[in-house]
Amino acid sequence: MSEAEDLITSTRRAAAICGVTRFAVRAWIEAGLLPEPPWTLQQLKQTRDSAGLRPGPQAPHGTRARWSHGCGCPQCRQAQNDTARDRGRAQAQKRLPVEVRQQLLDAIYAGQPFRTALRDLDLTSNRVFGLARTDQEWSSKLEAALTASRRKDLEHGTNAAYVHGCVCSECRTYQLVRMGRNRG
Repeated sequence: MSEAEDLITSTRRAAAICGVTRFAVRAWIEAGLLPEPPWTLQQLKQTRDSAGLRPGPQAPHGTRARWSHGCGCPQCRQAQNDTARDRGRAQAQKRLPVEVRQQLLDAIYAGQPFRTALRDLDLTSNRVFGLARTDQEWSSKLEAALTASRRKDLEHGTNAAYVHGCVCSECRTYQLVRMGRNRG
């Protein structure tokens, strides 16, 4: 094998050889521990060893860092799922600020139809009910408002009530079942 074949030119390949991320390789270059590419295998291994690293991921199992490094064990997968769920919840909170939630509740209690209130506040039902799936306090307040303001002349839990604009929990549940999307 010639010396030209031994040269590594990509940070991705260098990272794979050293058992680190390509960001770590870039950090070594920026810190002056490693010259710009190309590198020999010996250069990469010396840099890795001088950084006090052993090949493979350094983070313990059950962390998102270990999952990001390619581990698929149940603990690392759970850590990734927890992180993604927390990020999703934070985004849902940001998309529907507390002030807007209160405006929606005020409109519902004032007797404004739900869909009209959504339109006036430039909201979607997915945004409103999506947050209700992850935020128990918001879910309770929304259900209380929808139940308190529902029409008395409709038989709730029927297609007719849903078509007339009722989105109380009974009518939503009926609609999910009717549409074959019972997520029980």
